[in-house]
Amino acid sequence: MTTSPTDGQDEVALVRRHLKLDHMNQLQIEQLAEVFGAEPGVVKVVVRKHWLDIDYDAAVLTLDRVIALLEAYGGELSHDWWTAFKAHWYRRREEKLRARLAQDDDESSGGP
Repeated sequence: MTTSPTDGQDEVALVRRHLKLDHMNQLQIEQLAEVFGAEPGVVKVVVRKHWLDIDYDAAVLTLDRVIALLEAYGGELSHDWWTAFKAHWYRRREEKLRARLAQDDDESSGGP
């Protein structure tokens, strides 16, 4: 699934997430990929065994939303230490990216 990354936005903050999934069979993962494909901000979704690779605009979609959708379909992120570490790092990077985008917007609109 591929969509245009610039659907009317001035700036796009593309991120790629490689997530290991637990408690989902292949059919559930493929159905989830279709759901993600329809989610605003998603550029690309690839499913391989128990892995979900998703590219999305972090200004539109967050890792927490990705996890919420995952849980809504009966799955969850793997509980291994590496996946937990990456999820924490992904969240921090997205927070910093959105803060930078907000600052850039303020500067370009002449705000304080």
